[in-house]
Amino acid sequence: MSDNLYITVIQDNYIKNKAYIDLVKHYHDIKLLDVNSVSSDDIENSILIIVQVDLNDPNSISPIKEIMALPERKHIPTLFLLHEFSRHEVVQANTLGATDYTVYPCPDRSFTFILENLINKTVEKAWSKLTNIQEEALKVSLKVVEKTFHNASKGLEVSQEDVKDSCNLIVEATAKDGLNDWMDAIRQHHNSTYRHSMMVCGYLVSFGMLIGANKADLQTVAIGGMIHDIGKAMIPLEILEKTTELTPEEWNIMKNHPLDSKTILAGAGWDDIIIDIAVHHHEKLDGSGYPDGLKGNEIKDIVRTVSIVNTFADLTDKRSYKPAMTAEKAIETMLGMGDQLDIQLVKAFRPVVLP
Repeated sequence: MSDNLYITVIQDNYIKNKAYIDLVKHYHDIKLLDVNSVSSDDIENSILIIVQVDLNDPNSISPIKEIMALPERKHIPTLFLLHEFSRHEVVQANTLGATDYTVYPCPDRSFTFILENLINKTVEKAWSKLTNIQEEALKVSLKVVEKTFHNASKGLEVSQEDVKDSCNLIVEATAKDGLNDWMDAIRQHHNSTYRHSMMVCGYLVSFGMLIGANKADLQTVAIGGMIHDIGKAMIPLEILEKTTELTPEEWNIMKNHPLDSKTILAGAGWDDIIIDIAVHHHEKLDGSGYPDGLKGNEIKDIVRTVSIVNTFADLTDKRSYKPAMTAEKAIETMLGMGDQLDIQLVKAFRPVVLP
């Protein structure tokens, strides 16, 4: 598995207005660097580089030239933030190799539009690696996840048929062409809830294949992974998409999502095992989980498995309020949670995400 991707922001000491950084952090991990201390390793996994330096200062321009000449930088879109829309700054940005540029400060909406257009170039590159069946599976499943969460939030029907059909495509694509490129493409999705659901689904399918699960069981874990967090459709967006850590009061609201999942799925006649996954994937073997404080054998094996994959996806996914862990660090952390997770299952899961 490749490390999580991020946006690299390169600045010098003259920059005063950095308000856009909080805006970017809402959707992406950021690596903030001084213009004089950038290495090729710093940009290796970057999906975008933002350059915010004084383009009238030779002391800033010289290191930018070196950065832009790095082989690793060649295929990474680069956005220059200009102090003013002067001919000198525009020419300098273009000469240095800017993919695009804009004067900053500018309206958040304008900045986000430019940002996402540039990032989409990287998204397209990630998608270009997919086989036809992987691309079809990803397109269909992302639409289904979006529709499913939307309908749940509006009290509309959550279609079992749509979810099952898309999960069949995921199982087929993973069996034929593997997981890595597919997961790399998923990581580009801007919506953290959809991205997380798809990551859990993908890891579960791959894990199931590793341990020799039959087709029916693969479909079950795929469905369980895709909609395990369906209850989050009922969480207020200001909490669900908050860019800083939740307060205790907000966390209590967030912890309602498993019971909201039960209401949504039971009301639509979903299978008991899918409901069990959605309601209990935050339970811990020592009884410290929620919502029911289940212990040990009270937690079914399939729910324990989803809990492990969910934990791994949480630890390794990008969040604005915490750094993403590498796969190695996440597995190490999980192995240290012996009282909470099924360690034998963690060890069995490890080959899915580590060489």
